[in-house]
Amino acid sequence: MSRLPALNIIGAGHLGRTLACLWHRRGIFAIGGICNRSVESSEDARAFIGAGTAVAGLNAMPPADLWLIAVPDDQIATTAKQLAPHLPADRQTLVFHCSGALPAGALTACTPAVLASAHPVHSFADPERSLTELAGATVALEGEASGVTHLESAFRALDCHCIVLSPEQKLLYHTGSVMACNYLTVLLDLSLQTLAAAGIDGDTAQKMLAPIVLQTASNNFTLGPERALTGPLVRGDIETVSRQLKALENLARREPESTTLAETYRTLGNAALPLAKRAGLSDTARRQMAALFSAHLNDTAP
Repeated sequence: MSRLPALNIIGAGHLGRTLACLWHRRGIFAIGGICNRSVESSEDARAFIGAGTAVAGLNAMPPADLWLIAVPDDQIATTAKQLAPHLPADRQTLVFHCSGALPAGALTACTPAVLASAHPVHSFADPERSLTELAGATVALEGEASGVTHLESAFRALDCHCIVLSPEQKLLYHTGSVMACNYLTVLLDLSLQTLAAAGIDGDTAQKMLAPIVLQTASNNFTLGPERALTGPLVRGDIETVSRQLKALENLARREPESTTLAETYRTLGNAALPLAKRAGLSDTARRQMAALFSAHLNDTAP
């Protein structure tokens, strides 16, 4: 029986421990050393993964065929420099990170190892759920060809789809993902704040929003944004939009900490106009909406 490639992990947080656990369960990699900021954290990750050895530092890491650096983006280059002296002086080792914004070149200090990056388009907020929900996610691969090929095989074994990007494409790719995922969360939080201002408690608001938010998400991917867009803006209901803006601005006067709500409404309203036009909003109504948003923007400018 052939030996499984050994995988060491630096930074086994939500993402690192999820991938390691799945690769261990599928028999893709043998999990080697696990190095987090503390031994206690490393032990916790090892228990979740169900394999590997928690170590106190890079000096204690065993040899490995692959190294996953799953630390925050601003620590990747520094971690690569710290790892470099511990790597063999050949190209048999694959070092990769999972940042969506940084290219494999952030690992240059680890040359001559093969360098690559792999970014799953998935939220790892709850590793336990990610163990069952990662399948079907897309993974953006970038880096040296042999590394990309190796990682593509590893992620396909987890039932993920893979795309290959250039270093130049990565930053915009990740920005688009952030808008759809992270900023959606921010938008939902702002929606809950607005409903709270209307006197609706958090539990009721969440139960109220869940069906329509999930339906809207489904409509976007089934019908496309143009057909999924609904509401007063696409209908050209200027009076309703104006009254909503005034309500948010009055709220901001009473509660200055809620100013973001009105600003976000105006910004998103302006951003929605091209889409609303494609969805059928008349030119006359679009110009009136644009003037409405611009007037409010100018009224609140410093």
